[in-house]
Amino acid sequence: MSRRLLAIDIGNTHTTLGLFDGVSLRECWRMATRAARTGDELWISLRQFFEGSGVDLQALDAVSISSVVPDLTAAYVSMSKSRLRLEPLVIRADSVRNLRIAYDPPASVGPDRLCGAVAAFAKYGGPLVVVDLGTATVFDVVSADAVYLGGLIAPGLMTALESLHTKAALLPRVEPEFPQKVIGGNTVTAIQSGILNGAVEMVNGLVARIELEVGMAVNVIGTGGFALLLQPHCARMRHVEPDLVLDGIRLITDQQ
Repeated sequence: MSRRLLAIDIGNTHTTLGLFDGVSLRECWRMATRAARTGDELWISLRQFFEGSGVDLQALDAVSISSVVPDLTAAYVSMSKSRLRLEPLVIRADSVRNLRIAYDPPASVGPDRLCGAVAAFAKYGGPLVVVDLGTATVFDVVSADAVYLGGLIAPGLMTALESLHTKAALLPRVEPEFPQKVIGGNTVTAIQSGILNGAVEMVNGLVARIELEVGMAVNVIGTGGFALLLQPHCARMRHVEPDLVLDGIRLITDQQ
């Protein structure tokens, strides 16, 4: 019988919960990340998600958590223990079995970065670059011989758009959409072109520089909220995997 795993990816902006039945992602839910949420509040939300999908909460076999928000990590652990009677796996660097982590120190790598790298390497092999386009734009590099080499961190698209609006009095808040032309004919399209086309060139350019450093061509896998938006404009992003972190949580859990 397949194991039912609740995989929880706690990001800075959103939390994604995935229900795996064996290797299949059966359900996926998202909610805003708010660090002040209590275990009781999380339990109520979880019950609503499961009841709305007609899934029995008590049929869960395991819970695993990737988190970059320590306060919420504690709340989810408490909720899992008290309500589900399950000891959750909180993913850290020492949870990873199939990649060697060449990062100083290994414990400082975000668990979401490791989960994405594990899942991408399992599916595509190396060398590869995972580009996670979320609150931050994060590049993670894995060698052909399964070594997590590290990566780069830059502001995310929405972070950059919001920063322009809040730091410059005359610049409006704009939607993250590609304009028809590179040269913006007004302030809105000028901002959109600068941020979005700038992100495309950053991905293409940094991937080229990574290839020079590792001495070979790499496969580029996009994930995160803006990956699908950028892919049609980004020649180097060959694949988009929206559930990459959840898949990595499952794979790391299976290796324990």
